[in-house]
Amino acid sequence: MARIEKSIEINASPGEVWPLIYWDRVPQWMDQVRKAEYVSKARDGVGVVAHVCGEVGGLKSEWDAETTEWAENRRYAWRTTGGTFTGIGSMTLTPKGTGTKATFVMDYDLPYSVLGKIVDKLHVYKAIEKATVQGLEKLRSTFESKKTEGQICKQN
Repeated sequence: MARIEKSIEINASPGEVWPLIYWDRVPQWMDQVRKAEYVSKARDGVGVVAHVCGEVGGLKSEWDAETTEWAENRRYAWRTTGGTFTGIGSMTLTPKGTGTKATFVMDYDLPYSVLGKIVDKLHVYKAIEKATVQGLEKLRSTFESKKTEGQICKQN
């Protein structure tokens, strides 16, 4: 399995960041996730399932993600239960000073032959890694722009 692990510091509390890491909100900041809808009635807690569609590096994928761990405002983890790739992942939010360290981890295996796994290492992995970094940056900028807007309003 390939592993992507990236962290970023965000100038917001874990409680402010948490609502944006729900599957149906992820497409707002993670461009590689095109669409995500909950299949289960609930949106939070262990056992919740979301159907996710994505694209990265020209590779389209679709999968169901089941929540396997849920610690509100701290950590959630998921695993694929069907779709075009096998993966497990998590998002951990750790208080850091007045902000939050957000750590995204994903281990995945694409259904490739040996040659396909080489292509993954050379192209797909790099594309996923780049898209993950860009997504985390976009998540962080969401909060920085809110803080800046608030400061501008206070100045006027």
